[in-house]
Amino acid sequence: MAERHKLDWIQALRGIAALLVVVTHARRYLHGTAWQPFVEHYIMPAAQGVDLFFLVSGFIMVYTTRNADGSARYASAFLIKRFARVWPVYAVAVLLWIGFVAATAQPVAPLANILRSLCFLPVSTHQPPYLGLPYAIGWTLNYEFYFYVIFGLSILFGSARWIAFTAWLGLSLVLAPWLAAGYVSLLASNDYRFGSALANQLTNPMVWEFAAGVLIGLLYQSKLSIPRSRLSDALIVACIALIVATSWRTAPDWIHGPIRWGAPLMLMFAVMALTYKNAEPRVPRFLVWLGGISYSLYLLHFIVFSVITELFILLGQKPLTATWAYAILIVPIPLLVAAVSKRYIEDGLAVRIRDRLLALHARIFATPAADGRITTREA
Repeated sequence: MAERHKLDWIQALRGIAALLVVVTHARRYLHGTAWQPFVEHYIMPAAQGVDLFFLVSGFIMVYTTRNADGSARYASAFLIKRFARVWPVYAVAVLLWIGFVAATAQPVAPLANILRSLCFLPVSTHQPPYLGLPYAIGWTLNYEFYFYVIFGLSILFGSARWIAFTAWLGLSLVLAPWLAAGYVSLLASNDYRFGSALANQLTNPMVWEFAAGVLIGLLYQSKLSIPRSRLSDALIVACIALIVATSWRTAPDWIHGPIRWGAPLMLMFAVMALTYKNAEPRVPRFLVWLGGISYSLYLLHFIVFSVITELFILLGQKPLTATWAYAILIVPIPLLVAAVSKRYIEDGLAVRIRDRLLALHARIFATPAADGRITTREA
């Protein structure tokens, strides 16, 4: 794929996905009011920003590893970079949340559960797809990092990487559930009743959304495309209309997963990828910026909401927090915090961790030169 592609439209989707999740959680301030049925019906579906994140992640992993050489050096460097990308901000978020919970005299999760969450391991055996983590927002990171691991391991199979990747998906998402439970489900809320929390995570149908993103990424790299025209733009608009229509269904189980919110999002994302591969759209700079801070925004917004609301309560202004004005005005504040996190944690701490790990990685994979000196190759 040509290096000229900036993928600003992907950044925009990331930003929109994060903002949708923020809006979803802001609706909670209208719970217990006459507006609760309205926000649950019309605003709660914004939580599908998570499903969009998963699709984008699968796509990006294909795009960024398009030059993978199948070596252990490349695969291990890939995993180091992904770990350094996601763990520092997540660790800070978890510790901040634990600190907030302790400061407000709420029950603090057992240390073992905190440590498990910091290792991207699930806690609850029977809470699909949310995994029962101490900082609930982090449930998506468990799936994300698991996806990185299987994606990185598949790179080791070289030219057969997609065969290996597909085989693992078939084993974990089809064969294992069939043998253990006697059926296969595409509902993210399904519980196969494995005795292991990790087994429940690995077999959860949410993983199919990453796989769909991978497939769309492969289509993006193929010769297949949709010519950019008014018709293709109309098709994208129609896909968005379908998303809105399905979002406002009244069925209570219309939520996360590949055959719920994920399905129309997959269609929209595929059409966008095939249309924009040869004619990228002009994207507002705000959306590109929003995409840049989307990871910190997703992880930190709930903490920001909680701290601000606690301050209002301490000031004797709790009634104000159950109003539309509060629910709306609180939304932009996490953007400022996320921008600070992006600069000092993502582009600061995380980059330093990445560079040190990659320096160690380079020494491990150092090779002797012809004159006997030790040289390294870029991973």
